[in-house]
Amino acid sequence: MANPWVLLTLIIIIPAFLWLRSYYVKASREIKRLESISRSPIYTLFSSTLSGLMTVRAFKVEDDFVNSFVDKVNANTRAFFMFLCSTRWFGIRLDLMTCCLSFLTAILTVSLRKNMDPLSAALGLMYAINLTDIFQWGVRQSTETENYMISAERINEYFHIPSEPGLHKEELELPTNWPVEGRIEFEKFKLSYRSEFEPMLKGINLKIEARHKIGIIGRTGAGKSSIFQALFRLTDKSTTDGKILIDGVDVNKISLNALRSNINIIPQFPVLFSNTLRYNLDSFNHYTDEQLWDALEAIQLKTKINKLKEKINTKVAEYGSNFSVEKFTNQTILTIAHRLNTIMDSDKIVIMKDDIIVECGTPGELLTKQSQLIADMNKDDDDELVTYL
Repeated sequence: MANPWVLLTLIIIIPAFLWLRSYYVKASREIKRLESISRSPIYTLFSSTLSGLMTVRAFKVEDDFVNSFVDKVNANTRAFFMFLCSTRWFGIRLDLMTCCLSFLTAILTVSLRKNMDPLSAALGLMYAINLTDIFQWGVRQSTETENYMISAERINEYFHIPSEPGLHKEELELPTNWPVEGRIEFEKFKLSYRSEFEPMLKGINLKIEARHKIGIIGRTGAGKSSIFQALFRLTDKSTTDGKILIDGVDVNKISLNALRSNINIIPQFPVLFSNTLRYNLDSFNHYTDEQLWDALEAIQLKTKINKLKEKINTKVAEYGSNFSVEKFTNQTILTIAHRLNTIMDSDKIVIMKDDIIVECGTPGELLTKQSQLIADMNKDDDDELVTYL
């Protein structure tokens, strides 16, 4: 006897809860997305501040970083507060709807008391209350699940980022063990970040002999970093003109995978912890020694590490001072610098200005010329440079 009244309750409950859910989730999903987006800059700033703490203190800009941190926290807190408010808004209306439906069921039970026995009326009222609680819980959980799927949605965006064109496609077959010598040539090379932009490199010609150490110097915006972007093909082919040859092979005619797996870049501030090499490779002991050796072989460091007395258990001195550029004596090296005295041990120095090469030669030749450009860039270093030479 109670089943018809339960069905009547369901007919009322389901559309009501689904309507309220659809109304709420449109706003809450976007608020949660905004909260997630505003949270990332907090972690980024915190991480960069910790890594550059000495620089921050040296330039006495602690207050600037604190103010920036507070601004980012406030932006995230505003979004999070709105998310909490929307959740409370939804919860209150669910509770009100539950109360209204329970009240409506009670009214119907009283109105139809002549057509049902007391047992059926009590059972129907109990079902109505229990069902509304169950549906309320289900609606809450479904909306929370959808809101927290924003994180998965953001990760999914990275999964579907298209690969760079030419990642594996090759126009010519590479020689065995390429590159063997490490000779690099730029032939009338031009580079723009976009086809409609002015060139960042304006027809540079540069020949780098095998295994030479080259220092590239120039003021900010002179085009130093653009050389490396061109070398690693970080821009589209359509924005370049001219050639870059490595051991006679045009880098634009080989796959990105082949190119980037055979040249390496070391950031301005490489970090090595004062522990063993193994710890620096695998701080949490997740991998076996065989897997670590395979990784070293993949980056062409296995032979060098194998020559060390304690191999991967070799202790790393503070700031990695026992591992220096001398380990790359048989490789061709290009170094970006802002000051001439930091690259005085290079075989050749390239000076850039306004996206072109203005001077090129050995450190001694450049200082002997006594050019105005050298003098302007190193006013405070002249005595030190002369002493060095």
